[in-house]
Amino acid sequence: MLFLCSLSVFSQGAGRVFDSFLEYPSSAHVAALGGHNVSYIGEDPMFSINNPALLSTSVDNLLYLNYSIYMANSGYGSALYSTKFSDVDAFAGSFQFAQYGRMKGFDEIGAETGNFSAQEFALNATYSRKLNKYFTIGATFKPVLSTYETYTSFALATDIGLVFSDTTHLVSAGLAVTNIGGRVCGPNDIHLTSKLLPINVSVGVTKSFSKAPIALHLTLQNLQDWDCDYATNSKSEDAGKVSLGEVFARKIILGIDFVPKSKKFWISIAYNFERGMALANEDLFSLAGLTGGVGFKIKMFSLGGAVAVYNSAGVTGHITMAIDINGFNKKNSL
Repeated sequence: MLFLCSLSVFSQGAGRVFDSFLEYPSSAHVAALGGHNVSYIGEDPMFSINNPALLSTSVDNLLYLNYSIYMANSGYGSALYSTKFSDVDAFAGSFQFAQYGRMKGFDEIGAETGNFSAQEFALNATYSRKLNKYFTIGATFKPVLSTYETYTSFALATDIGLVFSDTTHLVSAGLAVTNIGGRVCGPNDIHLTSKLLPINVSVGVTKSFSKAPIALHLTLQNLQDWDCDYATNSKSEDAGKVSLGEVFARKIILGIDFVPKSKKFWISIAYNFERGMALANEDLFSLAGLTGGVGFKIKMFSLGGAVAVYNSAGVTGHITMAIDINGFNKKNSL
């Protein structure tokens, strides 16, 4: 059964193969803010996976490691190293992976064929450039590999982003278009109707306050898709009939950050309407859509954790560790 499900996902097109994997939260802080944010300019370069223009020259020589246990024996993670070429140019190399454990395979008549594994990988090269005091642009190039049993698919993709930042009024806004590209090679299945990856067009705004240590976030994701055909868990006759207003609501992510001026720790909470509506159940109380997390910094090390509900099986935990490599250089110079 798992084998058939895996092939079903794989055969729905290259876009479906890489769809959810490329949208996994890249760090605990990203997960705590609803899983997607394109406007937050902070000290976490992992946000550049959502919007390459968020890669800042202020986060130089940092190493980030992230891992999440999804469910059963599956999980996903990421790693990133950031540096700067100048006061206006920054670069980051990052790696994303997802592994789905060992699964039992069956043929078309139900006979067991043995165990197999499934995993996905992406290697990202990100560059950003500050154009002036207000605008920064960025781009990411990423080859993506997906393997399911004996099937392999390879794709090439690009992300592009733009960020506006007004430090006087403490507001920033971002625009990102991710996963522009398609499958280069893979199985020649009649169900592979498209070689294109499913792009994600997102915009967002972040507002901070001089007299309060908080930041408010509004993100709108998947603006390229206005399909009103949604599967729901409703038992009513109107199940699956979604209004345009509800389609718009599903694109909203609202979040709030508490970050003191010392920037020694952060506390975040957010609500992802898409996830909350998709997992809503009339018979069960659910926290789906709600995310939260906390992080702290001790000298050259940072640690963050977040929890989120992605399915009915339970809560997913995220943990991120960051190392400021400049700290080692300072010690060696003493």
